[in-house]
Amino acid sequence: MLFRSKIKDIPSEGLLCDQELPRSLFVDALAGLDADLDATTGHVRAQLSKDRDDNVFAHGELKALVTVPCGRCLGPALVKISAPVKLTFVAAEDDAETSEDPLDDVDVTAHDGEEIDLGAQLREMVILAVPMSPRCRDNCAGLCAICGQNKNERDCGHTAPVLEDPRFQALKNLKLDQ
Repeated sequence: MLFRSKIKDIPSEGLLCDQELPRSLFVDALAGLDADLDATTGHVRAQLSKDRDDNVFAHGELKALVTVPCGRCLGPALVKISAPVKLTFVAAEDDAETSEDPLDDVDVTAHDGEEIDLGAQLREMVILAVPMSPRCRDNCAGLCAICGQNKNERDCGHTAPVLEDPRFQALKNLKLDQ
């Protein structure tokens, strides 16, 4: 992946990683979402620094515009991603010394002692940033349950059927005294 950096090449003042996200990262991260990869772009800008124990720190921001189908009408939904990059890479043998609470080490990962790879973490950030049910707009009316017409384009006049559970018919007639 393009986001590999040799630890020995990171100077004491740090190293700037300023790159476009490759299409291959989006292909992998958005697999199964029917994303429009031609309308999807992304960029990462992160400052890499290291300490004397060869722990590497990445601080910056990932920005992307991802086009996926709307969860209601199936039209294109543009999802803007802006995620902070705050990662710590520790030597593989130091990984066992990390906190016992797995939630404390969400942004800590191991490196092999020679290089770090931001690619896997950036891929994960894209996956986590895309909503489970994206919307093309906040007030998306969706598709008609009867004829399939996109209600954002025109109203077909159908109303959604009211489903009543026969088990609750007796409660419907119950009146509460105040």
